[in-house]
Amino acid sequence: MEACEVMSANSPKKTMRKKDAAAEPALSAAIWKIDRFAIHDGPGIRTNIYFKGCPLRCVWCSNPEGQHRGRELGFVKSRCTGCGLCSDSCSQRAIELRDGSLSVNFSKCSLCGQCCSACPAGALQIYGSYLSLSSIMDVVERDRHIYRRSGGGITCTGGEPLSQAKFLQRLLAECRHEGIHTALETCGYLDSKEFRKTLADVDWLFFDLKHVDSAHHKRLTGKDNGMILENLRTASSVFGDAGKVLVVRQVVVPGLNDENNIIALAELVRGLPYVPTIELLPYHAYGMHKYQTLRRAYPLEDAASPSEVKLKEYKEIVEGLGVSCKIGGL
Repeated sequence: MEACEVMSANSPKKTMRKKDAAAEPALSAAIWKIDRFAIHDGPGIRTNIYFKGCPLRCVWCSNPEGQHRGRELGFVKSRCTGCGLCSDSCSQRAIELRDGSLSVNFSKCSLCGQCCSACPAGALQIYGSYLSLSSIMDVVERDRHIYRRSGGGITCTGGEPLSQAKFLQRLLAECRHEGIHTALETCGYLDSKEFRKTLADVDWLFFDLKHVDSAHHKRLTGKDNGMILENLRTASSVFGDAGKVLVVRQVVVPGLNDENNIIALAELVRGLPYVPTIELLPYHAYGMHKYQTLRRAYPLEDAASPSEVKLKEYKEIVEGLGVSCKIGGL
């Protein structure tokens, strides 16, 4: 079970810790969600911190609310009861109720969040807030005793945490100073010098590699993977020497990055200085409704999830090439 703490315009303000309230008032990051008691992204029970903003545009992305850095208003039409309370609360007159149907003029919306507070059905929601280092650490501190008992800690995910590298580095360093285990889930798209600096305070790294071939990677994500592959080799070298944990993850999308790409992935990983585990995650369309909420077209409407049988075949292929492999998300 996971408890979800969504950071939106109407979320209660956190009390800053006294020791750094004065030192860090301007240091903040765009965060769209914090999940407490998460269990799938690192050892033990964890606090997952979702950074907002990502340099890639993966066609199978299930978290579109994490793609853009800025705050966004989402409207879940199916939840709307037509009560009109949101319209009454909107100081910008951006919301109108016509014949029982809600109409939002997003060009007028100032993202103040008044409509979200007024909506009893939760049909309107602001994705993203700028949170200080202190406010995030206040959330983390609540669960310190749970980390100690379960061997857990924090996991920085997204979006893409590296898109806000300076803040990420400060957060990881603060957690390391406090004796809190740190995990990072990343696509690896960052200048190599900054990437190496970030790794210094990471205990567990999930490296999400989308495709081994650079041309296919660019077609599927909008960016080539030259810098990404360089950073993967760096991570392998650093983590092998430091005794840390590196896991290479790949979302398996039939027809896009399965079959030959999985073989190429295993061969790539096998040639790294420190050979990590490969984790294969089955593609799913659970995020499709989020695109509708944000008024965006979903790129893969006709894509199918890989079967459990097929994933087990891929696992056997990877292990046959001498690389440890596990199947996640089933």
